[in-house]
Amino acid sequence: MEVISDRWSFVVDLKEQFGGEDSGPNPSDLTAAALASCEVLTGIVWASRRHGVELRDLEADVEWEYGEKPERISRIEVVIRNVESQLGDKTRAFRGVAKACTVSRTLAIPPELSLTVE
Repeated sequence: MEVISDRWSFVVDLKEQFGGEDSGPNPSDLTAAALASCEVLTGIVWASRRHGVELRDLEADVEWEYGEKPERISRIEVVIRNVESQLGDKTRAFRGVAKACTVSRTLAIPPELSLTVE
């Protein structure tokens, strides 16, 4: 399916084994990617605004595991690289700030969910 916003669009699909065509990331991949990108971007903005440091060449790896009973993502692990070499003793603070990003907080304190089908 194509997700369309005012400014961009992208394809979300399921893997072939689940009936999709694997033509784009699946919703679980996007959930993990949303967490990783939120943590990285929050840390970048904090370093720039608070310390005047323009972080460069950050990389994030994200892995997630599928859990059952109930079916869900049971674990997400994010590793952000190339921070310590640029921030030194501020790296621990970066981690704390990144961990408090909106997506991380949303996963930690689940929102009320609503679904309307028309």
